[in-house]
Amino acid sequence: MENSMAGESSRSEMNNGGLYINSQEKLEEGGRWYLSRKEIEENSPSKQDGIDLKKEAYLRKSYCTFLQDLGMRLKV
Repeated sequence: MENSMAGESSRSEMNNGGLYINSQEKLEEGGRWYLSRKEIEENSPSKQDGIDLKKEAYLRKSYCTFLQDLGMRLKV
């Protein structure tokens, strides 16, 4: 891409899993903008970082609980 900043990879490239790095560009190209469950499970950033689905679900729930508790303590 001509307009990309120095050091940035082209946003129209596909990652190793065959998914577009920037879903907005895929949408602009007329492709589908959503991912199947299989695509998400096989190509998620967490999976690429070595975090399994069970641990990711646990961490997500923990973060949500933390944020909910924080919101109640701040009365927002």
